[in-house]
Amino acid sequence: MMAKDVTTQDEFLKLKRALQAFQAIRLNSTYEDLKKDPQYAMIGDFFFNKLYAPEDFTFRDTSIRKLHAALDGKVYKGMVTGVTKVIELHELSDSMDDLMVHKMIEAGIDEHITMEEYQEIYRSLDNYDQRIYQINLSTEVTRIFHKLSRKWIVGISLKTVKAASILFDIKPVVDFVYDGYTSFRQLKNIDFFVDTITERETAWHNEIWSGGTE
Repeated sequence: MMAKDVTTQDEFLKLKRALQAFQAIRLNSTYEDLKKDPQYAMIGDFFFNKLYAPEDFTFRDTSIRKLHAALDGKVYKGMVTGVTKVIELHELSDSMDDLMVHKMIEAGIDEHITMEEYQEIYRSLDNYDQRIYQINLSTEVTRIFHKLSRKWIVGISLKTVKAASILFDIKPVVDFVYDGYTSFRQLKNIDFFVDTITERETAWHNEIWSGGTE
């Protein structure tokens, strides 16, 4: 029984990784123009290859309580809010990926999922409002990171916490935030980047919902 459960879990994870890789390829294709633009190269790499990497964040098992206990009072409070929002976005996206995988299994779809199959499963979840919330949350997270990157105190706080992050067992979280900080800091205005993503993701979502793309 245990061997069967392990096999089932392995198959589920295999499908989930395939789904996330499919989504990552779609994102990188949709925003290829932004990634090729020198002024958005760093932020594009962070947003599409780290924030939406085709795998669970290494800090997925870090509880909000533990994170707050480690950072609260030691760093600029906006950082704690920012990381909390990132984790909320990850957990929301991860839960919807899980639902997608369950539907893939029910439909007999393997790791070689097609665009038509993806769109059909996407619609079948019937979670329009939740998807829109996901888009808006990703926009909020992006703006929070950019706002933090403009504050000198954040840089000082990050360097301090980064040095002690191993002791607090939060190194993956701090490394992630630091990558975001350095990526966003070089960009003075984030509006075009954020607005482009919001418009394209909303259009993509609505197109699937109305019957799919050709």
